[in-house]
Amino acid sequence: MQISFKGQLVSNMNIKRAGYDFPAKKASIVELNPLEYHDLRTLREINELWDGTLASCICKDAECINIGQADFNPQKFFVLTTQRENFKRMNPDDILAEAEVVLNQPSKGKIYLEYLQVDPDNMFDSEAKLYEGLGTTFLNFLKKHYNGLEIQLNAVCSAVDFYLKNGFTLVKNSTLMKFVK
Repeated sequence: MQISFKGQLVSNMNIKRAGYDFPAKKASIVELNPLEYHDLRTLREINELWDGTLASCICKDAECINIGQADFNPQKFFVLTTQRENFKRMNPDDILAEAEVVLNQPSKGKIYLEYLQVDPDNMFDSEAKLYEGLGTTFLNFLKKHYNGLEIQLNAVCSAVDFYLKNGFTLVKNSTLMKFVK
């Protein structure tokens, strides 16, 4: 389904709210196109909201694609959002996570997760935390969306345990991690 801001609705899902008695909330995974003005603007606004995170790397890569200076393999940009209607323009305040996937070797059965960033207010034990399990929810989407392909990534030291808990394994003598179904 094409959404009017040029992003592509990819999947609907439920996300867990922080706390024991709260019901799940409906959310969507949307693919953004960095060649479209509003999509690139959304990535820029997320970068500003989540200052000092991997959002800056995601935004920089999208901007390079937008101006034709990218010499990368094809990339996909996804966001997890609670926005469920009025998609004329994404509301960055409703975006809970974003990811950049590089399609470097899909013919060889591999893709590369360049970046995965969860809204800092919803990470760890922040007082502002409204949702939990967002990183795992996003990884589960990617595993399903790229079913049958090996997902590779380089995890920062602080994220290694997270990826191990989500089924990734460390490649011997490297920082590379992979998920194979």
